[in-house]
Amino acid sequence: MDLSRPETPRPSSVAQRLARLHAALLTPYDADGEVSVASLKRLTAHVKAMGIEGFYVGGSTGEGLLQSVDERLAIFETVAAEAGSGAKIGHVGAIATRDAQALAKGCADLGYDAVSAIPPIYFPHRKDAIFGYYEDILDASQGTPLIIYNIPNMSGVIFTLDDLARLLSLPGVIGIKQTSIDMYQMEQLRRSFPDALLLNGFDEMLMAGLASGANGGVGSTYNVMGQRYLHMQEKLAAGDLAGAARIQSACNEVIDELVRVSVFPGMKYLLYRLGVIDTPVCRKPLLTLSSSTCGRLEEIAARLA
Repeated sequence: MDLSRPETPRPSSVAQRLARLHAALLTPYDADGEVSVASLKRLTAHVKAMGIEGFYVGGSTGEGLLQSVDERLAIFETVAAEAGSGAKIGHVGAIATRDAQALAKGCADLGYDAVSAIPPIYFPHRKDAIFGYYEDILDASQGTPLIIYNIPNMSGVIFTLDDLARLLSLPGVIGIKQTSIDMYQMEQLRRSFPDALLLNGFDEMLMAGLASGANGGVGSTYNVMGQRYLHMQEKLAAGDLAGAARIQSACNEVIDELVRVSVFPGMKYLLYRLGVIDTPVCRKPLLTLSSSTCGRLEEIAARLA
């Protein structure tokens, strides 16, 4: 297994700009289930007000796979206008390569810092086909760099360290969004690819991810607890492990309840109760929570407010 650093030059300035915390933006809907541009603008402003200056748009949290290509492009456009100087990563993953390419081109046209993509899902694909999918996205991205989105629990695709090394060697790939509990692999990636961008993907393991080599993170609950995660990052940088652990534990108490009621609908309900978005509506088949099904989220929203 050859884990030496790839020879391909990397756009290090982009990787450095993206080495931060990024909110995985939700997509607000109106009562009819259509994208609410007004709520999306307020959510973007809300995230910025917490100090989070990175935006990961159209991913799992944003329900991207439940939207049409036109809807996804419109969401990219709205966030690009509202995020201002904030760092922007557009998730362009799709079942069909041509859709992923259209989304990648759209992000490039809008000036996104990078695109990102889960592997193609549902149909079984050989690894060579998956590598080809990423190469095709790069061909369409007009020089906008690509971040591999490794999320084995949801994609069903298991990337070995060799696989990730091969993907990192592709010209234009600058890093990995590592939504995996495998912190050993995170450390191996950092050790083998010291210049790569590694973004931790599980909010409940941000402290572990940063300690294992991640130089940033992407998180759903950054939408409501952004200040906490920034404070945790500061504690770690200062060597205050106990302080960082206390903050992670406080975040995880909220995450425990979100997991119990269903994470994405729960996040929508919290933002609705906080007055950031107009409805808690999720796109079916995802659930939409109500006051009778939200568990302890009313209490948590009051505390977060």
